[in-house]
Amino acid sequence: MPGQRMFFLMVISCLSILFTPEEQRKPTPTLPQQQRQPVDQTRPGLPGQIQIAPAEQNKVVVRRVFDDLFTRGRYEFIEQIYAKDCAVHFGNRNARLEQAISEGKGWRLAAPDLNMTVERMDVERDFVIVDWIARGTNTGKGNGVPATGKKILIRGNSRFRVANGKIVEVWNNFDRDEIFRQLGVPPKLGHLYDDAQDLLYAMNEAFSSDKAGSSLQSN
Repeated sequence: MPGQRMFFLMVISCLSILFTPEEQRKPTPTLPQQQRQPVDQTRPGLPGQIQIAPAEQNKVVVRRVFDDLFTRGRYEFIEQIYAKDCAVHFGNRNARLEQAISEGKGWRLAAPDLNMTVERMDVERDFVIVDWIARGTNTGKGNGVPATGKKILIRGNSRFRVANGKIVEVWNNFDRDEIFRQLGVPPKLGHLYDDAQDLLYAMNEAFSSDKAGSSLQSN
C-alpha cells in the first residue's frame, strides 16, 4: 500500500506539470532594487510641478519695460512692473518714477513708431543688465523736441534691481545729446527741458507737502 500511494502521488504531480500553462511555469523575474522603488509623483519636471527660477522671473519683468511700455506704450501696466517708490538714475541725474515715465511718454510722442530692442540681457543676483537699441522717426512733438521727420537710432544700457517681482531701482546710461544731434536740434534745448521738468516736479512736490501739512493741522 505505501508503494501504491507513492506511485499515485508521482503520477498526479506529473499530470499537474503537463497541464499547467507555459506562462505560469516561467519563473517571475526579480527587478533590481532601484526599479522596484515607487515612482515619486512630486519631483520637479512633472506636469504641474514646473518651477521658474527667480532669475528668469526677473528677466520677464524687465523685458516688459521694453515690450509693453516703450514699444507698445501700454502704460497701464506700470504698477505691475515698477514699485511705487522706484528710483531712476540718468548718469548723475536722479529722478522719481513719475519723471522717468513722463520722459518715456515724451519720447513716444516725439517718435510714435519708437521700437526698443533688447540686444543682451544678463542677470547678477537681483540685478538685470540690458543692452538695448532704440529706433524711431521724429514725426511728433515731445520732450521739447519739434517734429523734424528725421530718424533716430540710439544704443544704451540699463541696470534694473528687482525685488518681490517688481523693479525697485534703475540706472540708465545713454547719450541723450546724441538724440538731439541726430534730429538737428541743439542739445542745450534738451538740458533746458530737463531743468524745466525738474523745477516743475519740485514745485508739485512742495505743493503736495504743504497741502498735506495743512490738512493735518485742520484735523
